[in-house]
Amino acid sequence: MKKISNKGIAQMALSAVMVALLAACGGGGDGTNPSNPTTPTNPTTPTNPGNGGSGNSENPTPVSTTAGGVAAVGSPIVGGTVELKCASGTTTTTTTNTEGLWKATLKSNDYPCVIRVTGGQANGLPSTSTLHSVIASAGNANITPLTDLMVAIMSGSKPNAWYDTATSNDLSNKISADALTNAQNKLTQTLDTLPGKPALPDGFNPVTSTFTAKKGDAADDLLESYGAALTSIGLTQTEAADSTSTDKPLTQGAFAGTVFTTPNMLTFRAGGALTTGGDYVMSIPDPKRGLLVSKIMMNAEGNVTKFGEYEHNGVVSFLGNQLGIFCQNESLMSHYAYISDGWIPVTDSKELIGKTFHEYEYCQNTGTTHFTADDTLVYTPFGTDPIPHVEINGVAKSFSDTGVIQSEAENPAANIKVKAFKSVINGKTTYAYFLVSTATNPRDSYGYVIMGFTK
Repeated sequence: MKKISNKGIAQMALSAVMVALLAACGGGGDGTNPSNPTTPTNPTTPTNPGNGGSGNSENPTPVSTTAGGVAAVGSPIVGGTVELKCASGTTTTTTTNTEGLWKATLKSNDYPCVIRVTGGQANGLPSTSTLHSVIASAGNANITPLTDLMVAIMSGSKPNAWYDTATSNDLSNKISADALTNAQNKLTQTLDTLPGKPALPDGFNPVTSTFTAKKGDAADDLLESYGAALTSIGLTQTEAADSTSTDKPLTQGAFAGTVFTTPNMLTFRAGGALTTGGDYVMSIPDPKRGLLVSKIMMNAEGNVTKFGEYEHNGVVSFLGNQLGIFCQNESLMSHYAYISDGWIPVTDSKELIGKTFHEYEYCQNTGTTHFTADDTLVYTPFGTDPIPHVEINGVAKSFSDTGVIQSEAENPAANIKVKAFKSVINGKTTYAYFLVSTATNPRDSYGYVIMGFTK
């Protein structure tokens, strides 16, 4: 049953008052509200707007409404053709602007509608995806890869096929506020099967929530993460929607974690998955270097033994791949260090005092590090290294966003930042820390990543 808006309630109340006044004055009339000739004097509860009915003695005359939103894939879809097919039988077409925004005018009894966008450009390239969405009543309706999956869930069909064949009854029966809530819940489960397990921002509804299609917007950044994850497992958006329509997970299992790299403790989400084809893949969507995707090999303990074949051919991985380092080919320079979800951040360096860590640099266990009570980290190498140990002073400051400036022998001044974590494993609390050193002079290429953990 169509919900009567506040405006509709006000119109009915006004009509009732005017009828009473006219009767009291002995007035006649043509049966309409003289102050609003289009408003019936005795409206009743309207019928389902999806039945295609028009205004009559039992339906208020339909009013003009606005539908609109943003079409985006991690960047706006510019010049895309937006089509709406509504339960009333109405169809309409509009175009997205330079920000991906679209707008259409519909009657209040046209809803609900299914929407799709085709063509246009995204990131300066032709947009090849056909994306879908829905709108249950006047207001906001975004069109993105995530809403495309929601349409697949709601319809139980391939979105494009459903758009072409859906009847008025299909639209009325399958598009509602409850159906949108259910589809969002299932979408969350679907995203959890992707590398990195991309998650919806708190309180964000992919269809109805407003957002801006530009980098830095949490919803737009999610679309980028989703696209990177989909690429890493070798699926197109159409294939993902087809699988989702039959309630199939997009992978056999996924994992996620936090990655640290140079420069300046650049931190972002990454992950991997066992694809439906049986391959393990790692996905590192580095905002500075672009998306890095590679098949990986894992041993019986679940640790990575091989990552990539070219640039990153060194790897160490521990505790069932809960933490590790990927290294570059050239001199095996540490490039990425990571830790899986579930570890608790340690924000106070004092908690690490007295603990000894096995340190890994260049994908090798090079020595040990020890946090002392005088706010110093002491590194002691294995073997007969000419430098007996290296001290990093001001460890507490290195835990801050500012970091601490240090100069090491034979190396230029560097800004050092540290992050630490802990987790209970087999009844024992294990600690891990990650150190990123970045040259203070941007002309110096000097920089490295270190990982240490208590065994």
